Parts: sequence; structure tokens; C-alpha cells
Amino acid sequence: MSVTRPLLTAGLLFLLTSCGYLSENPKAALEQQWLQQDPQIAEAVKQIREQGLAAVAGSAEAGTVAACVASRLAADPMGKLITVEGALVESAKVAQLLADIEQMFSQELSFDSVAAMLEQGADAAAYAKTLIDQQGLEQALASLKTLVSQTQQFASKDLGGHLQALVSTCKAYEVPAENPAADASKT
Repeated sequence: MSVTRPLLTAGLLFLLTSCGYLSENPKAALEQQWLQQDPQIAEAVKQIREQGLAAVAGSAEAGTVAACVASRLAADPMGKLITVEGALVESAKVAQLLADIEQMFSQELSFDSVAAMLEQGADAAAYAKTLIDQQGLEQALASLKTLVSQTQQFASKDLGGHLQALVSTCKAYEVPAENPAADASKT
């Protein structure tokens, strides 16, 4: 595959997003409702989206919810996709979403392919754009191939359910008290 097709597709994704065609995400409101159940997880996800997964995983204080969430997501092949707003409630099956992204990267740019992308919905385009923004085009293509090969065990799960299961293990995660006896005497 030549670099020209994916480059044109990436350019088209950028233009559609910057013009507002793909930026509306109705899943964002649903995701915010889910995140409101645990403000610490919500803050960790916000930090990851603002600073990047690697930065939060490397800088979060050990024993915090942010460190827990970042380490769980960093260890998972699909964890990088948390940076797409609405990913925590994404109902697309992992295998189908990856196939749609892969197809998007491989399509020749035409009015028909643009129409097909819009018919598929903005989901695959949002994830493709995120991969390209985070890693550049060549690395995004390589990452996609790696994701496809690593996700066989949960290919039939929906992405949101998978990501929710990962971050939910960090709910009520507390920093251990330095002196439990002193804390007990305060009550």
C-alpha cells in the first residue's frame, strides 16, 4: 500500500473533524454519566486525555486512582483508545471497530469512500484520527496491525465494556494509610 492513500484519508479525516462533521459525539454525554459515578476515575481519565496515557502512567503517584487507571490501560492493547471521548460507552465490537479502522486506512479516497465513512458513523473515523494524532500515520498503521493480532481474546466484546471493566478495578482504590493505628484513634 502506498503512503499516498492513507495520507489522503488522514487529511480527509482531519478536514471532516475540523469542519464539525465528525466532532459531534453523542456518546460523550453517556460517558460523562458513567464517569460521574466515581469522580476519581473521572479525573484520571481527564488527565490521560489531556496529558497522554504514557505521561500519566509515568508521573502518577503510586497508590492513587490515576496510577491504577493509567497502569491498567497502558498494559492493555486497547487502552490507548481511552483518549477518544465516548470510548467508555462505545458499543462497537472490538473486532468490527478494528476492521472498520483498517478498511478506512486502506480505502482509495473518493466521494464514495467518504460517503461510506459517514454511513459507518464517526466512530471508526474518531479512533483512526486518534491513532494518527498520537502516533503519526506510519506508526498508526503498525499499531493497528498489532491491535488486530493482540485482541483475539476479547474481539467479540464491545470496546466500552472492555474499557469499563479495566478502569472499574480501580474504584475505591485508596492510598494505604501510613499509620493505621493513628487513623483509627481519630475516629
